[in-house]
Amino acid sequence: MTKATALKKRYILCEIKFANNENVSESELKKGIYNEALKFFGEYLSSFVALKFVEYDANKKTALLRCNRDFYGEVLGFLALINYLNGKKARVIAKRASGTIKSLKS
Repeated sequence: MTKATALKKRYILCEIKFANNENVSESELKKGIYNEALKFFGEYLSSFVALKFVEYDANKKTALLRCNRDFYGEVLGFLALINYLNGKKARVIAKRASGTIKSLKS
């Protein structure tokens, strides 16, 4: 793959809040976000959005997501509309976004 055809991406730092301060594992959270994205975008558009769950910090309750730069606005809208993850009442709040992971963590 040449550099010109490489995916131009954005990283989004999100805070995950569950009702009743429930604790969930990284795999449960990942599955919930992917299922919601599939419902919201559908199979076809999901392939263009290229949403990827990068990591989850259970102590800070923050997640790092990656998406295609061209669909960054749509992903922010999708995250704001999440009310449930795996049947549990939850909110996903996008805190910051950047082109690199390093700048998000600093």
